[in-house]
Amino acid sequence: MENDIEKRKPNFWRKIIGSVEGIKHYEYVLKDTVGKSIIYLLLIALLLGTIGSIRGAIDTNNGISESIKIYNDKCPNFEIKDGKLSVEGKMPLVLSQDKDYYFVIDTTNSINPDVLNSYSKGLLILKDKMIEKQSRGQTQVIDFKTFQGTTINKNMLNKYLPLIKLVIPFIFIGNILGYFLGGLLSALFLALIALIINSIFKTELKYGQLYSLSIYALTTPLIIDVIFKIFSVEHFSYYWLVYHLIAFAYICFALNNLKKSRNGNEFR
Repeated sequence: MENDIEKRKPNFWRKIIGSVEGIKHYEYVLKDTVGKSIIYLLLIALLLGTIGSIRGAIDTNNGISESIKIYNDKCPNFEIKDGKLSVEGKMPLVLSQDKDYYFVIDTTNSINPDVLNSYSKGLLILKDKMIEKQSRGQTQVIDFKTFQGTTINKNMLNKYLPLIKLVIPFIFIGNILGYFLGGLLSALFLALIALIINSIFKTELKYGQLYSLSIYALTTPLIIDVIFKIFSVEHFSYYWLVYHLIAFAYICFALNNLKKSRNGNEFR
């Protein structure tokens, strides 16, 4: 019997399908070590994290490219030299002045910085400094004297702007790590609650087995989360509660089938 089970042991793809169908391979899950279950979580995090990052990576790449184009087309020639800013064109240069955001460049320093008090957010660039008002009313001042001895101009910045795209690989890394580390923590939480069901059903599983079962139970919620990312669907209220409830339902289903199997019923 042991040899038959070993021969029919599911591969990675069959484990995914079996997990979505209701952890139908639970007997293999319970025989596997916790380490092998963690490897499964790592592999599915690599797979789903990569797929889920594609949309974000494309959007980020397009957004950066569009921003660089706008910068080249609409940003006037400028230079910061010896701690002073010079900008080509008539001053003040008003880029945005609606009630929500104020953005003005004024190298004549004729505009009083207090003008930012009338807006929720804003950016005022003067000859010698840049003043940013953030959404929570906090104000940050960057003095151009900090660039003393350095010359910065439009063409120089344009050479470095494409380097912003180096952030794209970190979207993939962030998603993969998020799924993996988040899965480890979620499985810990789910396994603790599963101890109660384990006691009720009298399935007599150890915590390590429940932890492995919890990892496989996260397969469907993880796939749903990836679908949300692909179609840019925002997480609704209590999303993470529903996320864990789905996983917990899979655990209950597997434990119930284990109970039936031990009572001599056919596993379905």
